[in-house]
Amino acid sequence: MKNTFLKLSLFSVAFLLFACSDTDKLIDDVFDDTTSGGILRTLEASTDLPIGLTDTGVELLLEIQDEEDGDLSDRINVYASFLHVTGGGTNDRDEALLKTITSDQFILGERLPRALVQTNLPELQALLNLGDDDFTGGDRFVIRVELVFKDGRRWSNDNASQSVLGNAFFSSPFVYNANVTCVVPEESFIGSYTVTSAGAGVLGIQVWAEGTVVTMVADGGPTRRSFDIVHIPDAGVGQPATTFAFDLVCGNVNIASNQSTGLQCSSGLFYGPAPSGETGNYDAGNDSVITFVFTDNSGSDCGEAPQNVTATLTKN
Repeated sequence: MKNTFLKLSLFSVAFLLFACSDTDKLIDDVFDDTTSGGILRTLEASTDLPIGLTDTGVELLLEIQDEEDGDLSDRINVYASFLHVTGGGTNDRDEALLKTITSDQFILGERLPRALVQTNLPELQALLNLGDDDFTGGDRFVIRVELVFKDGRRWSNDNASQSVLGNAFFSSPFVYNANVTCVVPEESFIGSYTVTSAGAGVLGIQVWAEGTVVTMVADGGPTRRSFDIVHIPDAGVGQPATTFAFDLVCGNVNIASNQSTGLQCSSGLFYGPAPSGETGNYDAGNDSVITFVFTDNSGSDCGEAPQNVTATLTKN
């Protein structure tokens, strides 16, 4: 099993390098296997909802892809729901239609049309009837987008393949978690950190090598931090580092979903949040240590179940 994994992993690395150099051909190949499918490729995404900052909110720049370079697409429906994470689901809100972006509002991109999806905390509160006391930092709004064709067909997360939802290039998840956040100082949790402990991931291999030094950066919103690191380096494949991204949310470390590790057996190995709902933690007043709890192999590739992993990084 391990030899099979390593061989396929080498193929995966080569495939990813090829994908970055010939994107137009990849788009054509995807559509060869679908019947007039639709994709909303994420070009840019900011999904933080800081309490008290009404001029900051969700902003998604989406590229519209169909077989006729966007001419099949009529509109994008934007939906929102609410998860009362801190309250154990006692104040959840069901999904409701937030807005519709029609084709005459699409933006001309380099070759394909684009759409800008924007919303903020007051707008979401009004839609879902949430008062200021009904949520706090750590709660979550879920934004779902749906591409509607002129003939009435609809494309969203419920009928898209995993190759579209989690692919590093296409990146078309259709669903985005918008976390209610507390403001994190810009100068906190950036710079050089060392992996001081890390658990086992897929195939029982340690997910990150202890002693690895990474550079943590602030990129993608006021609470978003990320660093580049090699996944299961002891596998000996020679794979490059990939980006591990997370949000600092009022003491909780929330892991971004569907993060590619750059390796695969078939569908791909991805980082994601822990299924148990556990999160890592940090001290807003002391950025010397940060703890992560996440899932390795969230898509159950290589014939293995997702692995819960804990890791600690210490500032140098």
